[in-house]
Amino acid sequence: MNSVHTQPPTVFRPMTRNLLLLCTVLLAACGEAPTVSVFTAAPGTIAKGSSATLVFAAEGADKLTLQPGPGDVTGQAQVEVTPAETTTYTLSASNGSGVTAKTVTVTVGPTPAAGFKLAAAGAITAGTPADITVTAVDAAGATVPSYTGTVHLVSNDGTAELPADFTFTAADNGVKTVPVTFHTAGARVLVASGTVGGGMHGSFSTTSEPFTVKAGAAHVMHLTGLPSEVESGAEVSFQVSFQDAFGNVTTDYATQLAIQHSDTSAPAAPAVEASNGAATVRLSLFKAGVHTVTVQDTHNDNVKATAELRVRPSQAVSYAPSALPATALVREPLSLTITALDAKGNRAHAYSGKASISTSDAASEQPAEVTFSQGVAVVSLAFRTQGDQTVTVKEVGGALTATTNSVKVKSNELAARITLSGTGPTTAGAAASFTVTVTDVFGNALTGYQGTVHFSSTDSRAALPSTYTFTEADAGTRTFFASLQTSGMQTITVVDAARAELKDSGSFAVSAAAATACEISGVPTTATAGTTLPVRVTARDTFGNISAPYTGTMTVTATDAHPQVSIPAAAAYVPASDQGSRIFGTRLVSAGGQTITATDSTGGWSCTASVTINPAAPRIAVTLPPDANSSYPVDAQVSVKDAYNNPISYAGSLTFSSTDAAATLPANLTLTGSESGTSTVTTTFKTLGAQQLTATLVGDASVSGSGTTAVHGFVYTDPTPGMGKVRVVLNTAASSASVVQLDLVSNTSVIATASSATFARGGIYSAGMNLPLDTTRAMADSTLLVEGNALTLGAAPKAVAATLPDTGPTSGVLYTGVSQKFDGAGKAQGDVSLLPGRIFYSVRLKLSGSATVGTVFNGTSLDQRFRAAVRNRAGDEVFSNPDFALGKLEVR
Repeated sequence: MNSVHTQPPTVFRPMTRNLLLLCTVLLAACGEAPTVSVFTAAPGTIAKGSSATLVFAAEGADKLTLQPGPGDVTGQAQVEVTPAETTTYTLSASNGSGVTAKTVTVTVGPTPAAGFKLAAAGAITAGTPADITVTAVDAAGATVPSYTGTVHLVSNDGTAELPADFTFTAADNGVKTVPVTFHTAGARVLVASGTVGGGMHGSFSTTSEPFTVKAGAAHVMHLTGLPSEVESGAEVSFQVSFQDAFGNVTTDYATQLAIQHSDTSAPAAPAVEASNGAATVRLSLFKAGVHTVTVQDTHNDNVKATAELRVRPSQAVSYAPSALPATALVREPLSLTITALDAKGNRAHAYSGKASISTSDAASEQPAEVTFSQGVAVVSLAFRTQGDQTVTVKEVGGALTATTNSVKVKSNELAARITLSGTGPTTAGAAASFTVTVTDVFGNALTGYQGTVHFSSTDSRAALPSTYTFTEADAGTRTFFASLQTSGMQTITVVDAARAELKDSGSFAVSAAAATACEISGVPTTATAGTTLPVRVTARDTFGNISAPYTGTMTVTATDAHPQVSIPAAAAYVPASDQGSRIFGTRLVSAGGQTITATDSTGGWSCTASVTINPAAPRIAVTLPPDANSSYPVDAQVSVKDAYNNPISYAGSLTFSSTDAAATLPANLTLTGSESGTSTVTTTFKTLGAQQLTATLVGDASVSGSGTTAVHGFVYTDPTPGMGKVRVVLNTAASSASVVQLDLVSNTSVIATASSATFARGGIYSAGMNLPLDTTRAMADSTLLVEGNALTLGAAPKAVAATLPDTGPTSGVLYTGVSQKFDGAGKAQGDVSLLPGRIFYSVRLKLSGSATVGTVFNGTSLDQRFRAAVRNRAGDEVFSNPDFALGKLEVR
């Protein structure tokens, strides 16, 4: 239970008549000069053009005179005056025994400010402090040099750096310049809210005309419209744009761009002029494959962008036959490889046409036609006529044609040959058959050949036939089997063990087998959170060859479960463009070791790569509880993390600020790095509403973070103006969000003189109130009752008591009461009159630390426990419950 006691320590309940000891002492006034008991001005300080009320009362006066002003005010209790300057008023009370005078002064202050003018000097650029001139003006727009109020700025730029609340001084002459740094380009406004100042209460606000904020210097380059694949020789067009450090598009930026690419066969791209923050780049690439394109700002080495571009061959425009030997023997088998090329010399993989084969030797042996596969055709031929001979290749149904170099054909009837035939396309790991034939110079099989041959290959992993000795049954020809394992063009060579000049080779186009595994490349050992990693996933067969025909679907996953992780969707490989290898741009954000996994959708095989993700640039996060009560401390968690919430063991000092100018802030916080990025501080908010606590890195104001909480406290709404003979009103000067002082104020006159229209026998003698309220939201302040000026309470011991029980049958009711003394020091000497504005007493309530939002009491809906009365000396009720007007006290 919280209570305030007087001596003797007896709880006074003003509604219980038998606890009030009242008496009447009559004071003879015969033969004495009149007295002025009351002469006050409300308010004592006014703005020019405003009014004040002079309230007065006198005893024993036949006439009352007020100067300067209305003169005779006999029979009146108050007068309204509107002085043009500070004025001292004199009230004179007179009767036949003399004159008594009393003075009061009404101070007239300067014209108050009614708004602000806000202006900027010159252009405003995002990220650059701008000087904003704030001028206090009156309602007519004139500067108010005497303005000494406090100003708070807010902006529609949520990231703008605004100054702390600032106060005008007399030396400012109504004009003050403050720095403001905007971050967001476009039309931005400032709202200036100020207090009236100059000893007067009130506030006002002004919204500025929009300021035009330009984007800052170019900080980031973006490439858009660049295709993922283009045909060889085709022109590529894409756009370049810029943003400043705050993400604003830099539309007024001009520079020169240097264009570089990795295709050494293509011409260098010319420099491009960027204007109005944009440029269009055009270039052509020739060589098939994946190339990089880099755009560099020549005026700023830090502004550049790189992208990958895959170049595919265009349609075939020519044939390129392989070189034939300079000399050959009659009927010597020759192999001719014909490659279809596009305009830039790339093999036209998509070409599958047919070509006719003819020679200058009418007796030569060769196929009439050959069909291309993946842009290549292989022809076996033999000349039979001595002399210079050539081979001509012509496209069937087309215009492509080519002729080989000249071969000098000679006759050598004594020479014998070994030939290897039956070569062609094969698959890695499959058994490829070929035939070895020993012939004479005319190509006839030597049926009696019984020599020994051995085999070799350009494929070091090939499984070749063992050394073999021909038998009579072979009749000079035999079929062998080999298993080639390395993709590409491979050869097998057969040689006579006794005669090294008798040898021959055959070429095999080895295709990769079906994919059975994959490999991830391009992933660095470490990367910064948020960086896009070029994860290249290559499908390989059992022998490690790139499986160019792979058409499966590959899914990329990662152990990083952060919601901001970016991984491309599963993709089906396209042999014509991917050739068994594809890049999946992957962004990981969670610090620590992460694993990237690529999985084939049907084969059940996968591959992995590891990367260590390091945190990105540090940011400050401040976490507050969602609710706080005014004047009660709360804990705030201060964390140093990157943009992806990775904690950073950071060393540095933080300073704190708040939107609540009255808040008690934490001292500077020094982080040593041992806190794992998180510390706890304590702050106490005082002002109601949404409030922020901001932590800023000492020495670098750009590194900061804020937390928000809803601050709750008392809000008292006075009763309807003019309502009630006794009003319970808020004493603003003695109240705050955490402690409220409510004054019981007289709203009428009660004169202890029988001739008065407001006569009350015995005058007024005591007042008291039993007020039901919610003790979970309000508690007794250290001073629960403050004496007023309506009654003369005398010297101690006084008849003053107040208590707010929180347990027992009387809990939940505030009991208060005061009474004049019947006897003893300071006892009442006569009947007491009551004038408007007099205070019986005040009660002070304190916000409970655990208070929730809601009503403490509502004067319009009090229950039956509410009692209130003002009594006369005889104990009769002058005012009772219906005469009291109470407002509403609530926690918001």
